[in-house]
Amino acid sequence: FLEGSFSRYHQASARFMSILSDFTPVLEPMGLDEAYLDLTGFESLYGPPCETALRIKSRIKNELGITASVGIASCKVVAKVASDLSKPDGLLEVAPGRERSFLAPLPITRLPGVGRKTEQLLKRMGTTTIGKLASLPPHFLKHTFGAPGETLYCYANGIDEKGVEPPRPIKSVSRETTFAEDTLDCHFLKATLCYLCQRVGAEFRHQNKRARRVTLKLRYADFETITRSHTLRQASNIDKVIFNVGTQLLENALTRRQQRVRLIGIGVSGL
Repeated sequence: FLEGSFSRYHQASARFMSILSDFTPVLEPMGLDEAYLDLTGFESLYGPPCETALRIKSRIKNELGITASVGIASCKVVAKVASDLSKPDGLLEVAPGRERSFLAPLPITRLPGVGRKTEQLLKRMGTTTIGKLASLPPHFLKHTFGAPGETLYCYANGIDEKGVEPPRPIKSVSRETTFAEDTLDCHFLKATLCYLCQRVGAEFRHQNKRARRVTLKLRYADFETITRSHTLRQASNIDKVIFNVGTQLLENALTRRQQRVRLIGIGVSGL
């Protein structure tokens, strides 16, 4: 095994984001190596979006020595799918008005928000492509998947009204994970919670902050999602403190409802 070097990853990420910010101030980072850019109004400076994308790819290659894939579209979800399809070093532009037809023949797994469980359920209904998903009645998807069903319907039809949002001052830190199989194994849930607490703790210690509030998130097998919170008497950034509170919230939730868990998450706020 080769050890990771997150300090080097962060350095490369900072240089990557700096290149992107040279082309537009409307930049929304998504992790270390991905971002959304709104190029509206900058055509007079850098040319059409496709030309701008080629300039960006060239600078990333020359200055960082790595390749980049680019998706161009009128909304974020379609741009994301286009970018994924153009990996590892491509560029794909979806013209306005062509979003739905572009997505239609693709497998449902290409759509953001379709995880393993959602994929299995959709396939059992005979829905294997994004086009078939787009043709399902929105009320049916909402009944089946809850609120995320409405988002799936919009995404499948190439609709995403969320704009590019530059980062704001961090008010909370959270981590969550969706299980491959729904579970009621309390030991497994606590072990996963411990891991997530360590990730959360490391993140806001890196920011040199402490937290006053701990929040547990659970999503059950029937897609019902709950959150339970507890306010600490004294702000803390210690993993064990977060874990102890999270464990108590988890035990209380499982006592009230004995239902298999699909997703577990932990977050801190009041930083």
